[in-house]
Amino acid sequence: MGADIDELELVRQAVAGDRSALSQLLLLHYDGLQRHLTGKIPAELQGLLRPEDVLHQTLIRVAQAIGTFEPRHAGAFRGWLETIADNLLKDAAKRRRRERRAGEAVRGERAPDDSSMAALVERIATDSSTPAGQAQRRESMRRVQAALAALPAEQREVVQRYYLQGQSYEQIAAATGRTKDAVRGISYRARKNLREIMGRSSLYFSG
Repeated sequence: MGADIDELELVRQAVAGDRSALSQLLLLHYDGLQRHLTGKIPAELQGLLRPEDVLHQTLIRVAQAIGTFEPRHAGAFRGWLETIADNLLKDAAKRRRRERRAGEAVRGERAPDDSSMAALVERIATDSSTPAGQAQRRESMRRVQAALAALPAEQREVVQRYYLQGQSYEQIAAATGRTKDAVRGISYRARKNLREIMGRSSLYFSG
């Protein structure tokens, strides 16, 4: 009961706009959502779509819509997460069927920053050749994904472009139609939010 009450309070705070509470919620349900998705990938998407890819997209979709969620009872948030994940799977399957009917080339469905995210975690995690290192790598991946999902969209985009894709502020400005100073300001606010969400772990995003 205590855990349910704590979760409901986190949900209420997240709905009210608390990004740290949202990140904690996403971390709380990360493993359970991954288990939910494992084995649910349709046969037509096997080899094209991984549970981790849908999970990442689900975190982003939840963060975008959290302000509309109504926390009626314990367990409602988990059900909402799973509904969003299942709908993303259905959408991916529909797109694949349309592609096959149109005779288009097979296209992967992975989140665009998946490989960059993995590369980042490889840099910030300890030696992943040991069991302890592998566990820390998985925890780092969870923390980074949950924290990025909890950022406002414009901040998440700048962080992904700068830290995960290696773009300069000039390149980001050109790609997003902003000035270099505007991009620098968004990056500063993003790092400030990451410090609040991740604590010492936000040192990964310095500079």
